[in-house]
Parts: sequence; structure tokens; C-alpha cells
Amino acid sequence: MAEAIGKGAEMGQRSARVTASSNTAAVKQLSAEFLGSEGTWMPTFGVKGLDVSGYQTNVDWQQQWNMGARFAYVKASEGNYFTNDLFSSQYQGARSVGMIRGAYHFAIPNWSSGADQARYFVQNGGGWSPDGYTMPPVLDFEFNPYEGRTINGFYFGNTCYNMSAGQLASWVQDFGNTVRALTGRLPVIYTNTSWWNQCLGNPSGFGDYPLWVAAYPSSATDYAGALPSASWSGYSIWQFSSTGPFAGDSNVWNGDYPSLQRFAGAALPTGSFDDLAVTGSGTQFSLRARGWSVDLANAAVSNQTHVYVTGPDGTTTGYPWVANTSRPDVDQALGYGPSHGFDGSIPISRSGTYSACAYSIGYYGNTPLGCKSVTATGIGVPTGSLDSLSQIRTVDKVTLRLRGWAVDQANPGISTYADTYVTAPDGTTTGYRMTANTPRPDVDAATGLGSNHGFDYQIPATAPGAYKACTYAIGQNANIPLGCQTLNIGANPSPIGSYDTLSLTLAPNSATLQVRGWTLDPTQPGTSNPVSVYIASKDGSLITNPTPTILTANLQRPDVNSALGTIGDHGFQASLPISSTGSYSVCARATGVAPVSNGPTLLGCKSISVSTTPATTGFLDSAGVQISGGQASVVTQGWTLDPALPAISNPVHVYITFPDGSTKGYPFTANLKRADVNSALQTTGDHGYSTSVPITARGQYRVCSYGVAVSIFSAYNAQLGCRTLTY
Repeated sequence: MAEAIGKGAEMGQRSARVTASSNTAAVKQLSAEFLGSEGTWMPTFGVKGLDVSGYQTNVDWQQQWNMGARFAYVKASEGNYFTNDLFSSQYQGARSVGMIRGAYHFAIPNWSSGADQARYFVQNGGGWSPDGYTMPPVLDFEFNPYEGRTINGFYFGNTCYNMSAGQLASWVQDFGNTVRALTGRLPVIYTNTSWWNQCLGNPSGFGDYPLWVAAYPSSATDYAGALPSASWSGYSIWQFSSTGPFAGDSNVWNGDYPSLQRFAGAALPTGSFDDLAVTGSGTQFSLRARGWSVDLANAAVSNQTHVYVTGPDGTTTGYPWVANTSRPDVDQALGYGPSHGFDGSIPISRSGTYSACAYSIGYYGNTPLGCKSVTATGIGVPTGSLDSLSQIRTVDKVTLRLRGWAVDQANPGISTYADTYVTAPDGTTTGYRMTANTPRPDVDAATGLGSNHGFDYQIPATAPGAYKACTYAIGQNANIPLGCQTLNIGANPSPIGSYDTLSLTLAPNSATLQVRGWTLDPTQPGTSNPVSVYIASKDGSLITNPTPTILTANLQRPDVNSALGTIGDHGFQASLPISSTGSYSVCARATGVAPVSNGPTLLGCKSISVSTTPATTGFLDSAGVQISGGQASVVTQGWTLDPALPAISNPVHVYITFPDGSTKGYPFTANLKRADVNSALQTTGDHGYSTSVPITARGQYRVCSYGVAVSIFSAYNAQLGCRTLTY
């Protein structure tokens, strides 16, 4: 393809279409020969330059310089099939006479993707570096130079490359993003207003690409005509002629030479040293230096700022920082970008006057940003010592004793705090604030910081095991660790005792397991200690039902006191309600009352089997209809008792079936004396019954009586007998 197209396309194609693209009075349709002044006239502003391609085979670069050209663009590539054979000589020729030069790529967007052509361009001369004499890469995006032609079997399409506006806009973004990724700069877009608006629809979203507009006026004027307004309100470069005065095409930079240098990346750094202050940070005081710095040779990248600090002792130390913190105010005012701030801290350890000088570091040199001074007072951090961790043990308490000293060197005339964090054997940590205000003349003698800076503090210990205490001196400017110490607190003896008996007690409609025993804490035998009684699994570990009964072993047990030679009341008795039969394992656990007890003592577990009690017994001795005062009644007599609770008069229920077939029950209590029953069964209590139920209807009656149990574990309520009666 490269051989087929020869020297390839040129910028503007030296075509009257660039001129025809403007609809303004100052820029009219013409061909190059229609403007006689075009070969000599130049705009009255800006910095002049030129662009060339393979069509300019012999450029006298010194002559171009002498005519006023200060920058040049050279065609590097086209599509992904063509490179300019003269690129190297033209590129270096422009540089050899002092020009700032760059490369451009002629886009053929329907040939391959934007990313593909961007890579081809950069690989063949389209790179950029902030060396001060390289212009940013350029995307030449314009009329199809091969409109309507088929070359080597490829149809190049219409003037818009047979692509939609959206496709063309996406292609440009693809090209631009790839160039930026490869070089660090977005490319300049070279185009003309008519073609851009016609083929891309004047889209927005390209304002961050510098604009190089092509427009050839028909008379001498500094007006370049209308721009693609949706993305740009101004241009960076204007190609105002294709026939002179410079070789190739003639251009003007819309600004002065320093701004052209900044655009290329060739400028000294600048910035400001805004503030120097003393601040506290962590365990040290610091100097805080703030300001901003930017290397105009490469404003897109955060540059270094060096700060040199001279301390009160006259020594100077340098600190290299990168000015990369956010400074939107700088960006808003100067347009350098937001990330050019510096805000750093320099540790200091003594009072006095500090001087700091800042420099912005650039590719072409370093710029001093000024010097500032500040006087630091009150510099100092706390100091001290955790001298010892010990225990004080009495009958009723155990305490940790912490002794040491702490002083805030920034304010030694005032007693400071020594905060201690104690980690108990269970892993929990608790903080304690101690005031270091007790006399320590030894500290004053050694440090000269005053006498009243000691601490002597006690903290309760509630469990045996290892305690770790870490102490910090609390200061105005920082908190300093004074060290950690560990102390093992031995346990007091566990409680002792005995689980004596486990028995079952039945009562009317209830049942309880009775637990009896004793316990005492050897450390405090005069105090009755707690005991918990619970129904558990056979190994005594799992509480099932009910929840533990916790009581105090405060019943008199003179036998225990006599045997052990001790004092106090240490017996316990617990009643645990139950509601079903089965096997029960009941445990008793004693808890100590002395501080840091070695833990509860399992006094033991006992098992008991609760079985079903016998069914009620008794007899329906007689049943009949009796009439008294004109009122008929069904009368029964007999006896009943519950063998599990024979001393209790239990209920008797009488059920009568009436002539109409309905049945109704009547409750009574068997509480009449029956000496014969007691004698025959060798039991006690009153168990006879005599019941009377009024009736009115004539006919046949069926009467049955039942003995009702008072034991909740009774097998069943026995039927005492039935009779059939006629009224």
C-alpha cells in the first residue's frame, strides 16, 4: 500500500477545500493561486512555525529560522502502512537550528483502529518527552485524501471515510487514549471546521485535546474563522497558509514563546513556600512545611520539592519530597493541574529557632521558593518508669501494686498522669488513670524535673493467674510507654464440703428431690459460701432441667464445726421440683467467697430413680336411691386411698348416667372415718366417703365411683365399683 500511495497525503491536501470550509467573510473559497499575498503575509501575533512532509525534499532549515520560524511539525506516518522516508532528516534538521519540533500522523480511520494507528505512529517517530524541544504528538484528522478511490483493492470511501459521526468520534478517542498511555500526552487534533462539523457532527468531549485549526484567509486578517464550538472556544495552533511564506504549510502558535516552551515542556519549575509551623505528631514535635511546586517542563507530573532545614545547633538537613498533594486552588488559578501541593512534616527534638528553605526541582533547573523561620517552644515528650508490679494479699482482698514515676518534660511543673492497662487472666483489659504526684526525690536528683512525680497505685485482682500491666506517661504532646510487667497471682484454696443425701419427697400433687450437705471456704470459714444444686447429666457437666438452684450454705451443722474445729454455719438443703418419673442425676457445686479463689468445687453427683406409684384403691360399698322430704337422691358409700400418700384424704369422683343417657361427674373427698379400713390395711387417715346427688327423672340410673390419686406419679385412678338403680 505504501508503494501504491507514493508520498502519501499532506496536511490540508493543499486543497481549496480548507479555504472553502469557512462560512465567514474573511475566509473564502479559493485555491492557492487566488491569494497573491499568501506567499508573504503572516499573522501579526504569536510564534510562527511550519509543517512538512515527504513532499518537501530539500528544506533549508537555517533559512526558515532566519525567516522567524521557531517550531516545526514533521509527518511521521499514515495509517499503519506508510512512514515518511525523510522524517529523520527533517526532524533533526529542525532541531539543529534550535526549533522546537514534533511529529504528526495522518489518520485513515477506516483502515484500522485508532489504537492500532496510535501504536504505529509512536513506534515510528510520534513519541514525546519533556526535554523542552519536543512538541506534543499530532493527529491529522481531515478530508479523505483518497475519496472515492480504490487502491490495491481497498475502497477508501467518501470524504468521511464511509463512517458515521459516532464511529469517527470513538476512533479519535481510541487514538488519543492510546497515545496518552504511550507518551503521557494527549495528541493535538489538526482539522478544519467544515469537515469536522460535517463528518463528526461537532461533538463535545474533546476540549482536553489542543486544537490545531486549518483555515486559509482570502485577505490579510488575524481572524482564523469559526471553530468547532462544541469542544473548543479557542485554538492552540492556526495553519494559515499552504503556499508560504514557510516551506510546506505555515502556522502560528496562539501565544508567546514562553507559553510555547511550556506547551512543549521546556520551562523552569515554579511554586510557592506558603507556610512553616510547629506541630505535634506522635511521640515527636515536627516542623510542618506547606506550599506547591510544579515543573513547567512537565506539568502533568508531580515534581520534587527539596526542603533544607537548619536547626538551633546550626546543622542543615535536606528532605526530598514529591509535590503530589491536592491543591485545587493552584489548578484553578494557574491551570497546572490539582496534584502539585507539598505538605510534609520534619521531626524536631528541641526548642529553638528553625529555618527552612524550599526549592522546586525541574528538568531544566531548580527554582528557589523562599525561606521561612519559626521558633519552637515547649518541645518535649513524657518520660518515666514502671518500677515494680507486686501484690498485697489480705483475708478479704488481693490487689496489684504498681509503683514508678512519670513526668511530662514539656510541662514538668505539673504532675502528669500515668495510665495503666491491666490484662487479666481471662484476657480482658481494663484501663486505670494514675496521677503521678507522690514524692520521688530520687527522680528529682537524677533528672532535675522536680520531686512530685511518683505513683503508687493499687488495683483489685479477682481471679488467679497472670496479670500484665502496661503503663504510659501522658504528656501534653505525646504519650510514651514506660514498659510492661507481668505478675502471677496464686489462687486461694477452693471450697470444701460434702454432698450427704439425695431423696424424693412426695406431697399432694407435687414431688421434690431433697439435697442435703455442707460446704465452707477454708480462707474465710466464718462466712457462709454459696452452693449451686442442679440436675445434670451423669458426668455432672451438662445442666438440663431445671436451671441451677443457688443458695447459701447457712444452716447450722454443729457436727461439721466439731469435726473440723471451725466456726460459722455451713449446712445446706435444697428442694428441686420434678414433674415426671425417670432417673435423675443431681449435682452440688460449692463456690468460694475468698478473693482469687481457685474456682468452684464439685461436691459430687448422686442418682435417684423415680418410679410410678401404685394406683388408688378402695371400694363402692353401697349405692341406692333415697327419698327424703319428697326429694330423691342417688346415695353412695364406700372408701378409697392413695397408697403413696396414705395419710392424705384423697378425692372420690361419682359418675351418674341418667335415664336420658347423659352422664355427669360429681367430685367429693373421702374424709370420713373408717376404722375398719385402717385396721384391715394397717394405715392411717380418714378414707371413707358418703355421697348424695339429687335426681328428679323416673327411670334407670347407672352410678360408678373412682378413687382419684393425690400422688402426681400414680399409675391411674382406680374404679371402686358401679351399680344400676331404678327410680
